[in-house]
Amino acid sequence: MEHYQVKYQGNFVSTTLVRANKRALIAGLLVVFTLTYLLALEGGDLEFVKDHLTVMGVYVLISVMSLTGVTVMLYASRMRTSTRRGTVLLILIIFTALYAYDHGERFERHGFYNLLVFLAIYIPLNLVLALLYALWCKIDNFARYFIVAAAIGSIAITALLVHYRQVFDFGMRHRFEYIPGECTWSGRNIPFIDLLPAGTQNFWAGSKYCKQQAQNIDAAINPDGTLHVKCEDPNADITVDILPDTRVWPLRDKDVWTNYNTNVINRTIKAQYPVKLGDATQAVVVHCGSSSTLVTRVSPSVAKLSKHTLPSTGTLANLDPASEAHGRPNVIYLMFDAVSRRHFIRRLPQSAKVFSAIHKPGVNRITELFRYHSVGFSTENNTKAMYLGEIFPSDPSALPIWAYFKDQGYVTARVDTGCDDWVREFHHSAFYNIPVSERALDYEFTAPFCLPECFPESGNPFGNFKGPYSIVSRCLYGRYLHEWAFDYLYKLRQEMRLHNTSEKDKHRPYMISITFMEGHEGSGEVLSTVDDALAAFLQDMHESGELNNTVLIVGGDHGLHMGLNFAYLQNGRIEHQNPFFAMSVPEWLYEFADKYHQTHTSEQEHPLLLNEQRLTTPFELHHTFRVLAEWPQVNHDSWKRSLLYPQKRGRLCSEAGIGEGYCMCRPS
Repeated sequence: MEHYQVKYQGNFVSTTLVRANKRALIAGLLVVFTLTYLLALEGGDLEFVKDHLTVMGVYVLISVMSLTGVTVMLYASRMRTSTRRGTVLLILIIFTALYAYDHGERFERHGFYNLLVFLAIYIPLNLVLALLYALWCKIDNFARYFIVAAAIGSIAITALLVHYRQVFDFGMRHRFEYIPGECTWSGRNIPFIDLLPAGTQNFWAGSKYCKQQAQNIDAAINPDGTLHVKCEDPNADITVDILPDTRVWPLRDKDVWTNYNTNVINRTIKAQYPVKLGDATQAVVVHCGSSSTLVTRVSPSVAKLSKHTLPSTGTLANLDPASEAHGRPNVIYLMFDAVSRRHFIRRLPQSAKVFSAIHKPGVNRITELFRYHSVGFSTENNTKAMYLGEIFPSDPSALPIWAYFKDQGYVTARVDTGCDDWVREFHHSAFYNIPVSERALDYEFTAPFCLPECFPESGNPFGNFKGPYSIVSRCLYGRYLHEWAFDYLYKLRQEMRLHNTSEKDKHRPYMISITFMEGHEGSGEVLSTVDDALAAFLQDMHESGELNNTVLIVGGDHGLHMGLNFAYLQNGRIEHQNPFFAMSVPEWLYEFADKYHQTHTSEQEHPLLLNEQRLTTPFELHHTFRVLAEWPQVNHDSWKRSLLYPQKRGRLCSEAGIGEGYCMCRPS
């Protein structure tokens, strides 16, 4: 009897110690989880976050692994039901407290971004572990099967990574070359992110499609400004919101952080149908009962725009008559914020295929820059380089490149789908009280993208679930924002063709730039919504024959600087500094560039082909813009600094204007 009593007491003590050890382990893991999560919340300005990003990422990873350890113990180890429930309740309390402490979406307080990264790792990891545990419990000798499957999976993953690494090199047209002396992307460039199926990182954020309106609305604006509306429901009440002309606003009224969207809302005129619109109105919102749609136009007509007198030649030299005979090229620049060369092909495969297919020697040539390198961390430095030619402008009153095009006689237009004015955002010190857009642009199409349906009316305008940085589809009245932008571009092209056909003696070239924000979000998935529209636009440009007299440039300012790939992998750091850049050049301009370079250098290959393999930056894009604006005259200094002239062989980051801290392409 005494023997059994002693044995029972021993088992009881042993069980009690095991339970105590489990509770201590759970408590310790929860403490580590909480502390490392808190450490990862440390914030500051952009430079602070950039410099501490790796450390923050490690802290998040440790917190994920700590909570994963607790989670596995909850379902894989024996413990009292009360202990299990208490642990789950404690985890929920900790999460609630952490969320309450910091759920910000800015550099200073970035708790919500941390939470998304945490969940993006924690949820898939624990689903896999739970599945493996269930299979281990159900299948005899599961460990053997697991080892075999892991070996086969490792071989398959290795083969896929080799393939995706080749895709990274080849680009759209498989022209990348490893050339002795030219820089190569530094570090272990292993594209693990390509193993994730499309949609994996934001599948839980809702449908990627736009919600359709309850009824169809047929609406259009006549050339005389008369608005015609036909509602599907003939008894519906029709009202019209006339959006303001933001082009004439001083920059103080166009601060994306404080007042741009509210000024658009407050200055919108609400009218009862029927209405007649003034020349300055680019867009109205038509409401038929509970349904709404956007109606746009290009106004005033090109014929009504002010006439321009070209400046004196100065340092410009005249070209030969054969070159002048082709007229002045139109210029279209589609700027995709935060889209790398690889990510363009990854998320826009249809567009990449069409872009490659419209390369038609004799009509137009496509060039893709494989070593195109950003010159800063974010939009500011890179767009200053391309729009001003300097990151720190020597002339604080220098105007952006579209003003230079206007001064050279171009019709200029700008579309920004992020409710933003570039000059106000990055170069406003000398222009705070001046309507720069009125000086630099003939058309500005921004107001619709400031409406509360797509841009938060209050609070943080750059949240994760609404606004230009959101991880959900960006929609306005049943259509993607980028579709409205492409519609406006189509109407401008149509207006220019009509004017130049009817008044050949008053031919006017045009320059339009459009900023797309779909690439600027943490999941890297929203960009895919643009694929159909961009591919259709490229195909239409080809079929219309416009590429024989249009320089079409599609590019990013930098690659994605948020999300899992950038936070944890060298591939993400490389992609961040290697934005997408491709350009279609008319055949006659392609031939002139070759002729010019043959007379000024000893290199035999075409300069665009040489630059495909050389280190290039937004600075060269700026000078390309300048030489296009000046055609058919040429400033030799600008030409030699442009993409139409071969840049230095074996160029270093320091020679290209890339700071040491940003350089990712180094001599091999």
